Amino acid sequence: MAAASKRQRWNRRAGCGLRPLVLFLALGGSGQAQLVAPAVTITPGAAPPPRAELARRVLVQPARAEQYLQRGYTAANLSFSLLSEVSTEVILRPRDPRTVFRGPADGRVQLSAYAAQSVSFVVMAAHAGTVDILNREGTVIAQATYDVRPPKAVNQSASLGYNPFDGRTSLGYSVSLVPTSIFAPSLGVSAGLSFNPAQDRVDGSVSLNVRW
Repeated sequence: MAAASKRQRWNRRAGCGLRPLVLFLALGGSGQAQLVAPAVTITPGAAPPPRAELARRVLVQPARAEQYLQRGYTAANLSFSLLSEVSTEVILRPRDPRTVFRGPADGRVQLSAYAAQSVSFVVMAAHAGTVDILNREGTVIAQATYDVRPPKAVNQSASLGYNPFDGRTSLGYSVSLVPTSIFAPSLGVSAGLSFNPAQDRVDGSVSLNVRW
């Protein structure tokens, strides 16, 4: 009986000594417990769209768009920038059917206050026209005008000169064909006249220029 009682007391002491060792090994020997919190994802809510107000005016830049069609092209792209003082909705309505808005079919565009919004159009043929800009009530509050011309056939220049020391006056004119291809040579003709009052003499010259 005495021997059995001694063995029970020794087992209890040994068990008390092993439990801290087991806990130490379970914690990786660091002696410190680490608690891992579950990951939390915070998704910010989308900002509400600005309230659309009724526009009374819209600034259009440029006030007038001008360009030539390129050689071999029958259509061109036009771009305007719209600027409103309030957040609003406008409707773009070209007057000429050859001008097509590159956006929603109904022509509606959302504008934020003081934020320039670019709008684009395709002009299907050379012509001059106007795009009306309307507010939600259908009132025209601005206009975008444009002028698209056929490709240039010639380049021209003229000059006029005067020398105050001897009174000599000169006049020059030149014209050159716009090449139809990057491989085609460029032809030009220039002519000049000069008048010398001291000698009462008129001189002139003509030259032909070829570039390739």
